[in-house]
Amino acid sequence: MASLLKVIRPGFIAQPSAALKAFATSRFSTFTASRAEAIDTTTTTASVPSPTSESSTTAATSQQDAPLSSFHTPLQAWIRDFQTNEPKDLIQLQRKVFGAPLRKDILHRVVVWQRDAERQGTQSTKSRGEVSGTTRKAAPQKGRGAARVGSLRVPQRRGGGLAFGPKPRDHSSELPRKVQEMGLRIALSTKFAQDQLVIVDDIALDTHKTRHFESIQRRHGWDSVLVVAHAENLNLWRATSNLQTVDVALMQEADVLRLLKRQMVVIDRQSVRYLEKKLKV
Repeated sequence: MASLLKVIRPGFIAQPSAALKAFATSRFSTFTASRAEAIDTTTTTASVPSPTSESSTTAATSQQDAPLSSFHTPLQAWIRDFQTNEPKDLIQLQRKVFGAPLRKDILHRVVVWQRDAERQGTQSTKSRGEVSGTTRKAAPQKGRGAARVGSLRVPQRRGGGLAFGPKPRDHSSELPRKVQEMGLRIALSTKFAQDQLVIVDDIALDTHKTRHFESIQRRHGWDSVLVVAHAENLNLWRATSNLQTVDVALMQEADVLRLLKRQMVVIDRQSVRYLEKKLKV
């Protein structure tokens, strides 16, 4: 490097980086501009003084004072009374379960997978070998002056079989378990973000009368609701069995399709803890 600088005339090194770049591009083919930039970067880095102990202490303090990421911020929700909808207590929720970002593509994949599994697959049609009818030849092979005719049960004739018709089969598809759990986390987070998730202390009904549950539903403004309970509730099941806008499910049966089908989701405290443990990442 010293011999290279001797070749350059005095005064040309007013700005070393510019001089090296110009000298590299004008005279020497092996000493490229990229090498000159590397030398300039090394020189600049070496000329910067090392940070003092006081500045390093300040940087460490600023890093400690920096806020944590959003995934470390706790989520809080009200625990309400099922009968009166009045807040009773606060509950801490796991952000990775109830604060996951929205992924419409994952919800779509899970819903399609669930609806595929719900298809009965019992459709069936008869082929030319299954329809009833004679097996005789429709017309003589020769002598008519017309085209040859065989079976009367071919698809092009009235009353014949169906070509390539549907047969009973399994329509279910496959989806990785991690994608299924991710879809359930996204559905719960979406309901929580839209203020459509109501957490209650206990789902208790004094009677099995439908009008009693309808009065609660009308009082709270739940036009369409999914009730998730941690255990079987006979009064709840009897009171909602003939209501078209109400679904009841156990905490083990909660899925994406049921959550998205209803506008409101009412879930008790035990079911929240079960889902957090099941969907923990």
